[in-house]
Amino acid sequence: MRKALVLLGLLVFMQSGVPAASSQESQAPAKPLQYDVAVTLKLIQVYVTDKDGKPVRDLTSKEFSLFDNGRPVTISAFERHDLASAPTGGAAPVLESRPAPEPVETPALNRKFIILFDFAFNTVSGVKASLDAARHFLDTEVQPEDELAFISYSMLKGLKIHEFLTRDHPKVKTALAVVSSKDVAGRADEIELQYWLHVQNPGLGVMSAPPEGMGMSDLEMSRLDSIQQAGNYFRALTRLAQALRLVQGQKSVLFFSNGIPSSLVNASRGVGTSSSISGRQEVHGGTAPTKGSTFQVGNYELRPLQEALFKEFSASDCSIYAFDTRESSKLPALFAFDEMAFMNRPSGGLLNADSGGIFRDDKTTGMDSLKSLSKQTGGKYYSNIILHEKNLDEVSAVTGAYYVLGYSISAAADGKFHDVKVEVKRTGCQVRTQPGYFNPKPYREYTDLEKNIHLFDLALNERSEFQAPKPLHVSALAYDGGQGPKVRALARIPAGLWDELKGETVEIVALFFDAQDSLVSLQRIALAAADHRGKALLFSAGAPARPGQTKCRVVVRDLETGRSAVASTSVHTPPPNRQALAVFSPLPLVEGGGVFHLEGVVKGMAEDPPWRVLYPYDGAAFTPVVGEEAVSAGKLSVILPYSAPGLGVADLVFSANLIDSKSGANLNVPLELRESASRGMVEAQKLELSLAGVPDGRYTLYIHVGNKVTGQVASARAPLTLSR
Repeated sequence: MRKALVLLGLLVFMQSGVPAASSQESQAPAKPLQYDVAVTLKLIQVYVTDKDGKPVRDLTSKEFSLFDNGRPVTISAFERHDLASAPTGGAAPVLESRPAPEPVETPALNRKFIILFDFAFNTVSGVKASLDAARHFLDTEVQPEDELAFISYSMLKGLKIHEFLTRDHPKVKTALAVVSSKDVAGRADEIELQYWLHVQNPGLGVMSAPPEGMGMSDLEMSRLDSIQQAGNYFRALTRLAQALRLVQGQKSVLFFSNGIPSSLVNASRGVGTSSSISGRQEVHGGTAPTKGSTFQVGNYELRPLQEALFKEFSASDCSIYAFDTRESSKLPALFAFDEMAFMNRPSGGLLNADSGGIFRDDKTTGMDSLKSLSKQTGGKYYSNIILHEKNLDEVSAVTGAYYVLGYSISAAADGKFHDVKVEVKRTGCQVRTQPGYFNPKPYREYTDLEKNIHLFDLALNERSEFQAPKPLHVSALAYDGGQGPKVRALARIPAGLWDELKGETVEIVALFFDAQDSLVSLQRIALAAADHRGKALLFSAGAPARPGQTKCRVVVRDLETGRSAVASTSVHTPPPNRQALAVFSPLPLVEGGGVFHLEGVVKGMAEDPPWRVLYPYDGAAFTPVVGEEAVSAGKLSVILPYSAPGLGVADLVFSANLIDSKSGANLNVPLELRESASRGMVEAQKLELSLAGVPDGRYTLYIHVGNKVTGQVASARAPLTLSR
């Protein structure tokens, strides 16, 4: 299930008790705006529409005024995005540049969409309609540069990140494909409907019959449970909103939900139907109110939780486009009115049916909560999900034309909120932008979910905003010592990196993904930084391999500051064939040892034989060449494991060549055989290659082993960079 399984594996890992761990106007396209928390060029994404709600596409930077905490600031960078004017259908940024600090390069603020499914307050038919809408959005509205995430919430499973923000849209489709209506749980809105219909039947004077065996006290108890569910719901989504502060730029959230029933949270008034306001009468084994008014003051605990949810989504630059999935998730039956008016059968959900109920009293639905959430975050409420094609097209149009304003701010890791206000001088324009932003806060103050988001970004994105500038080199080996194919990642943690990672504890996380991007293995080790500061370190971690490509990613993260270094590579593993000549990944070595070796370990999965048996070298005299580390020597040692059943060294011929990565030129490389060592069916042969006369540059090193009798040749390769 591709990256859905990746995120599931990451969540399991982090729930195990381990810390999860932007003077002259120009119309020519230019280099994207940049962002770096140290230099602090703050970017603000702005949407401008006319009085008819249509995007205004031709504003210049001089027509904007920008205020930070009430103070006017100078717009030092300006970007205009317009999907409609892009010839290829992608975003076409037009840049106006002004003098600004030189920041670290990072991608421009592209559109970000978060598909958020609510399984707790929803119906079976609503989930099905939501899936249809989400698939339509992916098939017809999404542009190649858009970043997508898929998140869900259910009462049983809580908040689940199926896919984090990615431009690999097929992976989001794959994650959606495994979702079904069986995820629906909680159904507190149906309890609320039955509760209020049992209290009164507004305007019709007819009492509702509760389900058999459920009297008023049972409904009241169920309603209390619903209130608790709603509280958990508010808290979980608030934590998500807070974590999304970490994601730079505006986020458009497509929220598919029934919403929280208004009467659970807010004050509600209705009219009774019997003779006395103080008396009660029995109805089908329960109780119903007598004549007079009933008044519910709402829930004093839920109201502030709901207000906090609205505030946090707004402050996290999230615009909520709410798609109400209740009545409109299916067409009403011919007798829908009669069914709701006379309550001839139970309503649904936890009460055993999936109600459509287009004539439900709105106080027992989530319409008001969805409307409020959309309004306060600058999004929009859509009442009829059946019209999702038209409505999603509108969302795409509104979010497809925007501006990015950049200005310099003073960095402060205090977590304080800054109020932002944007004005446009042209008359008739309406501005929608984030209400403000939070300064970065110390990593040690991150919530668990924020740490999860942080690690997801580091582990799954090729370039993360959270990375430190220091380089990290990683290489990968593929081999088979007789117990099945294995892969091993080698990462060099340079001495200088410790200057960036100043905390007391540092973690190293190695992740392995198969050809379908499913997580195969995750290994993690924590270090006391003081024990290694100023020293180079060689970290290795291994995992079982499946035939095909395996991607290895290593994350080094300071657990106090969150500063991180990340590197990734990939290696190909062929299908096992113990009868044929096989050559495994070569390991280049250079003279100079004494590097501290650190091994990642998976409990209960000790490797036999250990990889160092298949790659024997004297760690006091040699060190591996990792990734694109430059080699300055005139010769290179290589450990080459291979399997040649029934053949000895005299039956084989060894050769090597280099392919120039820039020109494609092929250079033969002289080699000599050195010592060898055997372990079962595997022979580890040491080779010495002469690099004299080879120009500096980046190459791919190929090692070939041929059978002198049959002519069969097996080859393996490794990257090699020369700089002398």
